[in-house]
Amino acid sequence: MAGGLFGRAFVFNEKCIVFSILCMMLFLYKPVFKNNYMLYFTLFIIFVVAYVAMAWYDYYFNCDLVSLRRGKYSITGMLKPPTSSPEVKDEDAALEKIDHDRRMYLIYAIHLLFIVPVLGYISYYRKKSNEFIYPTIGVLAVFTAGYHGAALMTGAH
Repeated sequence: MAGGLFGRAFVFNEKCIVFSILCMMLFLYKPVFKNNYMLYFTLFIIFVVAYVAMAWYDYYFNCDLVSLRRGKYSITGMLKPPTSSPEVKDEDAALEKIDHDRRMYLIYAIHLLFIVPVLGYISYYRKKSNEFIYPTIGVLAVFTAGYHGAALMTGAH
């Protein structure tokens, strides 16, 4: 993190930098700016917000303490490094309940902050909606149904 937050001095976090640059590149896909200074200022703001958001994510989920999680049927599980020692595995198990609760709160917050406003936007503007909103809603609906369907099935068994 940066600037003395949480009692830590500023450090460059490579993951936060890469994430911030990716956010900037995604923004540059089709920007509409007549003034280059506004574009540069906007890119600066995107970089700072993305960097701080990733740092908060790391802090909130104790990414420096918990090894990378593996799902039972995860495709990316094979790509993650092994846990370094049995002590780390025990520590991970102790933090699993806290991690689960935080993950659930994050899911609820994302639904309230992103899904509900997009659905409200569509219902309010109807046919005047942006042409990209309908595919976005379709993809979000599929991902949401898949995720919550899988969570429901695993929780029920």
